[in-house]
Amino acid sequence: MVHSTRLPRLTTLATTGLAAVALTLSMSACSSGSDDAADSASAASDQAVTATADTGADDNAAVPDGFTLVEVPDYDISVAVPSDWDTLTTANTSDTELVGRIAQALDDSEEEVIADLEDTPLTSVDTASDTASDTAVAPYLVLGRIDGEGALPTEDQMRSLAENNDADVTGYEQTTSGSGADAATITLSASEDGTQYYVSALAVSEGDDAYLASVIVVDSEEQLKEISDAMLASL
Repeated sequence: MVHSTRLPRLTTLATTGLAAVALTLSMSACSSGSDDAADSASAASDQAVTATADTGADDNAAVPDGFTLVEVPDYDISVAVPSDWDTLTTANTSDTELVGRIAQALDDSEEEVIADLEDTPLTSVDTASDTASDTAVAPYLVLGRIDGEGALPTEDQMRSLAENNDADVTGYEQTTSGSGADAATITLSASEDGTQYYVSALAVSEGDDAYLASVIVVDSEEQLKEISDAMLASL
């Protein structure tokens, strides 16, 4: 099923300035110039999604402490996400309390949160975080798939995410996922209104002309690496 040729959008990070980074960053648009583009204990149990050891990487793949494998029904894969984050997929949109928590943490409407699943059918948010405010959102990640744009984005396309959006590149790496698929990651940093954001965009090939893509936004470099490594190993 083809959802989009866009990189999963970063939900608005702030109300001004850095919001440019947060809006519909497209791997294809980066090369063409287009704009198309809460309690931690109860959070995991409230997720009406299935944790499973059946991943696209390895049925026996180890999941780090603090992470849970969550099924993404649209793609028939499972991916590791922080256990104490709230996770929304197309399988649990009927959980109105879950949708409400995520919408509030991302400073978004419930309708928009659900509509975003069309392009990014997994959204995971630290709804218990005290980061969210009038000018900031809680740590979160989204995952989607890009079809028809090659096996992976080029390095230039990934770097242009920073160049076009007033962020600094802090790292770029070509690597492999837990399943042995070709992958690429880029890390960025940016600040707005005194809030420092650390962002990772990762892409994992799904053949000659499609790849999974995820965007992670947190307020700690250490946490960014932990989540990025766990997700990559599970794919």
